[in-house]
Amino acid sequence: MAIAPTQSANAGFSPRDYFITSGPNIYQLRLPNPPTLFATIPDGGCFNPGDHTGITFDHEGTFGNNMLVTCKGGGVWQVDGTGTVTNIGFVRDHNNQARTIENPAVVPRGFGPFGGQLWVSDEDYPDTISTVPGAIHAIDSGGNVTLDVVEWQGAEQVLVIPDNPCTFCSGGALFQAITLNEQGPYGIYQYFPASFAGLGGNVLVPSEAANGTGLVQFDGTNYVTSVFDMIPGATFEGASFADCDVPTPTPTSTPAATVAPTATFTPTSTATFTPTATATFTPTTTATATATFTPTPTSTATATFTPTPTATATSTFTPTPTPTPTPLMIGVTTKTFSSNKVTITFQNDTAVDQVLTALAMTWPQATNGNLTKITMGAITIYNTSTGGGTLNTSSLLGTTAQRTIAANGGTATLTFTFHNNVSTNASNYTGTATFNPFGSVTMLP
Repeated sequence: MAIAPTQSANAGFSPRDYFITSGPNIYQLRLPNPPTLFATIPDGGCFNPGDHTGITFDHEGTFGNNMLVTCKGGGVWQVDGTGTVTNIGFVRDHNNQARTIENPAVVPRGFGPFGGQLWVSDEDYPDTISTVPGAIHAIDSGGNVTLDVVEWQGAEQVLVIPDNPCTFCSGGALFQAITLNEQGPYGIYQYFPASFAGLGGNVLVPSEAANGTGLVQFDGTNYVTSVFDMIPGATFEGASFADCDVPTPTPTSTPAATVAPTATFTPTSTATFTPTATATFTPTTTATATATFTPTPTSTATATFTPTPTATATSTFTPTPTPTPTPLMIGVTTKTFSSNKVTITFQNDTAVDQVLTALAMTWPQATNGNLTKITMGAITIYNTSTGGGTLNTSSLLGTTAQRTIAANGGTATLTFTFHNNVSTNASNYTGTATFNPFGSVTMLP
């Protein structure tokens, strides 16, 4: 099961929808409605053997923020918000045999040479350097597969540690299930945020072979594994962090009591009435004889009404001016500073498509280091290492179509990747994005 995160809106999903796998079928659950069939994966290993189908969402944008599905027979599939299914590739070993893959995750873009790729677990992979079965493989959005990126005995799952873990239930950040049909302790175990201090952006790999949970880090040259936790005899079968990218539901408001338009009163013998507590009536202010006019808050400066100093019985009524409509524009909806990336999402509320044509930006060079890459969704639009804390370019990669934001509410996310972890203080940045035909849009600070 996976829950659609905020980023999935870029691929046409509704964040907070649940998606559940059952063999080749993907069901959508939007509470309080019952589940409905959303998509069916073609026979690429999901029909036969028909179990252990994996599901995740791309939070990084390297796969277009789509849903990603893995099949036990080695197939890797992309599903967009309309339910359209596209094959990315197949994970096969050196003998061209399908690998038994499951429980995938897209790792952070800056996580070593295979950053931004989809990592999948293969608990029985035999061709390891250590000769102990179990490894993690990587596949990019073009279907290129790298076997044995990381080794861990009985590798069951790929879990990306959030930079700032969120909590659920009684304060737990990570929940791991130990299977019921094996020896050893079983049940659901929770881990608290303090367990992940300083580890954001790294990867955990639980073991189905009672080998504990591995921690994978990148030391600048190699991926390094170590034991994160060891529960003796524990056979892990599924785990999940509380997903910080799933939006909080909007509370349902309770309607306020409606006061009857006619006040209810209890007359006394002298005809003086005392209103009841539930029937207090506040009259609407009526204009006085001087006809002083208070403009509505939404009126513009050009629509200020100048009242006639003295109202007469023959004075002509002047209606409230129609407020000037909010101009159509391109705006920034979200800005995040995490790991080695600055991510900015734009929304095009104009009536025409808008093409990104130029970018200008400054950043704290001493903290961030060089800007190494800029992507728009899954497309790299700039890949020249740039220092000095300044960028001003109209030389952008990608086609015009790939740099276009659709009209009437279309969105696009720019991700700026730096050499180092970035400053999280927005005031340390400035930046503009230029769109054709709209013009310049301030994106930072």
